[in-house]
Amino acid sequence: MATSEGISTFQNLLYVADQPVENIADTFKGLVPEQKRFEAACTLMAMLEDGDLQANQRIVALYILYHLYNIVPIHENPFLLLFLNLYKSLFSNLAFVKANYDLLVEFRVEALILADKGAQLAHKTPTDIFFQFSNTENSLMDTEEVNIARFEHYIKLEFDSWTEIGDKEVREVSYTPPSQVSVIKHEPHPLEVEMDYNMLADLDRDEVRSLMNRALQGALSIPEEEFILKQLEKNDKLIYTCDFSPEKLPFLIENNSRVAIKVLLQLKSSPQIDQYLETLLTIDDPERSQQSSMEPVNRMRSSMEVVNNLLSSFPLTPEFLHFYLSNCVRACEECRNRNIQDRQVRLICVFLQSLIRKNIIDVNRFLIEIQAFCLQFSRNREAASLFRFLLDYQKEAVAEEVVVLSDLLNSSDINGENGDHSGKCELS
Repeated sequence: MATSEGISTFQNLLYVADQPVENIADTFKGLVPEQKRFEAACTLMAMLEDGDLQANQRIVALYILYHLYNIVPIHENPFLLLFLNLYKSLFSNLAFVKANYDLLVEFRVEALILADKGAQLAHKTPTDIFFQFSNTENSLMDTEEVNIARFEHYIKLEFDSWTEIGDKEVREVSYTPPSQVSVIKHEPHPLEVEMDYNMLADLDRDEVRSLMNRALQGALSIPEEEFILKQLEKNDKLIYTCDFSPEKLPFLIENNSRVAIKVLLQLKSSPQIDQYLETLLTIDDPERSQQSSMEPVNRMRSSMEVVNNLLSSFPLTPEFLHFYLSNCVRACEECRNRNIQDRQVRLICVFLQSLIRKNIIDVNRFLIEIQAFCLQFSRNREAASLFRFLLDYQKEAVAEEVVVLSDLLNSSDINGENGDHSGKCELS
């Protein structure tokens, strides 16, 4: 566990009440080295379990634990058991919770996290969260949105995958292929060592192939996912032995987006890369919903995560982005479920703002379509915010053009005054 000196590097963040919780969580990441974050997060977990924190500090701590692993589905967050136990404890005393604002707010936050909607808190300060959740009549999350039995099933599967050593000791959670369990009890001959290494490599490849097939059918555990990523990093040609085709890409993106990102990066030089990208373009098409059991919002979120990660190291053309965004908008427009549609609108708006702020897309190229989208869904707060953002962006662009034009005119006037006027005609 972290030392008292280590705790002091981030404990002051728990007292911050006037900054968005996402900023607080990002500051936590900046203060704590990556290799120490899990240990620091365990310290936060202990504080939450011991009841040592005040109400606003608990909200910040909960969000940090969610934010550290928000790139994976909530059931893969290593602190799922903590979230679930805290939620169940309050859920079993709803009458008391409703009468206590502090507990009411914490219950709502835990419910949002377990419903994989923690992103809704990102831009709110702890003060905003308390004001909103304690002053809303219907501030309790609908109970059907948090499926306790489903999470307990995930936790049971994870515990069942651990291997006991002796009667009391339990192995640290990590994915170790069977080929690495054996112990050599004698001093091996050099040729024997070489043969063992080759056998291990072959067995690792077989293990990766097996896991890749499972990755197309459902979410892998974090240790399994890390094992695949590590093996793909060690051998950038390994994916070519896994019988992976463009038709399988949507299933991998839906179930294991981190693996999909790594696979696409390693297939960058493949002759079939255009086919893979074309498949990525159509993953959010309404037709895809008929082939997939995944909720459209989660599928769109996964595809956006893949595209966003590819942008930094992949030659995605403006035409690709145009088609991808157009398909996302079309999927949103054709959705008949109002709740799902609103969530898709929020995803698209946040994604667009991110692309514009990073100067990844040319606003002028998409301006008319984006404005039309914002007006069509103006009932949505994020769409209205994006529309205002575009107006401000245009004003800034016009102001910059005026400055440039003014400088050019001034420069032209100065040159005219200093010239020889040889082009002028004199009238007698």
